[in-house]
Amino acid sequence: MNTAAVNSKKKELLRGYQLITEYLSIKKGYKPNHTLISKIKYIVKLLEYQFLFHYFGSPPKWRIFLRKFSGKRTLPDFCIIGEMKSGTSDLSVNLLLHPNIMAPLAKEFRSADPEDWYIYYPTERQKERHAKRYGLALSPYLVPGLDWMERTYNFSQIQPNTKVILVLRDPVKRLYTHWKWEVFISGKKCADKFPFLRTFTAYVDQALALFPEGRMYTAVNSDPLRLGIYWKVVSYWMECFGRSNILILDVADYFADRNKFLGQIHRFVGLPDFEYPISNYKVNENPLVLPPPDDNSIQKLVDFYRPHNEKLWMLINKKFDWC
Repeated sequence: MNTAAVNSKKKELLRGYQLITEYLSIKKGYKPNHTLISKIKYIVKLLEYQFLFHYFGSPPKWRIFLRKFSGKRTLPDFCIIGEMKSGTSDLSVNLLLHPNIMAPLAKEFRSADPEDWYIYYPTERQKERHAKRYGLALSPYLVPGLDWMERTYNFSQIQPNTKVILVLRDPVKRLYTHWKWEVFISGKKCADKFPFLRTFTAYVDQALALFPEGRMYTAVNSDPLRLGIYWKVVSYWMECFGRSNILILDVADYFADRNKFLGQIHRFVGLPDFEYPISNYKVNENPLVLPPPDDNSIQKLVDFYRPHNEKLWMLINKKFDWC
């Protein structure tokens, strides 16, 4: 693929994320949509959404229906799994630029049953054509959710030797991004109303006060503190797929050098080398600009996660440079 083709493909891959962000910004009250011109633009974008090459999530139902008649489909060849707000969207879009990778229809779909995954992946005939043209054709599973146990178990029963890349993020930094996402998804009215959403300090104090007995508020259906406790769920992935099929990486290394990081994935899953275009654009970045985390909250989280991180280091026999 030449540079123009790669850039064109990236533009197609990004569009679903951009449209979802615009839609949510309006729906959640952060972006006005009251003028006639803005409403017309909104309708045009809704129509555009019907015919995208790749979706962040939730493709139109008619697209899913028509794909049932296209022939026998395939399951993913390898997995890249991270927790929510761990940089997996940016990683996924760039990885999908590789000429030997065929993108699923959507990055994220919620079923834990692999039988429901087929509809999102290429047909056997499509993969054969792609492999004939480029020498190899692989499709990845990119849905985040490290602790989704039934999904992990179900897929391991069908493809136990699948290569799995677990992409982890410093849990302290992940929690700050998680708070920003909760503010965005909750919507402006809730963010202004709830005292525990107004500042990162209040959010951390409330989450720590409730853990583990209480349930912290969430608009994204995920416990914020628990998502950063990795060691137990990583152990379960190893149990299901075997240590030799698991590669564990720190997403900070990805943002430091994307090509070097993606090269590790290439070698692990058997992809040829590929040089990705350099870009400072971050996929699916929160459109809200909020104050940075305060030092006191950071220290509380460092103390909270320290024993859990130490268990992770012992399990994986290496240590990441986290807070």
